[in-house]
Amino acid sequence: MKNIIIIIVILITNCIGYSQSAESYYNSGNTKFVITDYKGSIKDYDKAIETNPSFSEAYANRGNAKDKLADYKGAIVDYNKAIELNPYDAEPFYYRGNTKAKLQDYAGAIADYNKAIETNPSFAEAYANRGYAKDKLADYKGAIVDCKNAIELNPKDADAYSIRGSAKDKLADYKGA
Repeated sequence: MKNIIIIIVILITNCIGYSQSAESYYNSGNTKFVITDYKGSIKDYDKAIETNPSFSEAYANRGNAKDKLADYKGAIVDYNKAIELNPYDAEPFYYRGNTKAKLQDYAGAIADYNKAIETNPSFAEAYANRGYAKDKLADYKGAIVDCKNAIELNPKDADAYSIRGSAKDKLADYKGA
């Protein structure tokens, strides 16, 4: 009987040792995302979340994969959960803003970019994308200010220059454009 108990303990220990952690599923999902296997990455993020339901980064990255597959509503659900789990992470607000912009919800996108910037004031891409959303809502002066901030934070951000130039053109500042 004692030998059977020892064998069972060894088997359980080996099974635990060989089971994947939430982190390893997450890393596998990230690798699949990079090689554009979005469906595969979602499966791995699902497993990471199943293993650790409070893994906010897994929700955010699964949202990114869903966004790439044009499942915008599913992406927003995942970003919402990531934000619920960690409201101090700027990235899920930024990602959700990008998805809302794709849905032409520019006011909603601006609200998310505002939160991303409030959380991380040096988030250059959030300024540039907020500038884009403001441009779409004909707030050209606001778009110019946001793009100026983005360029100050990242002088190599070609999108910020382009958005700013477009906004200046719409204000008939052709020389500035």
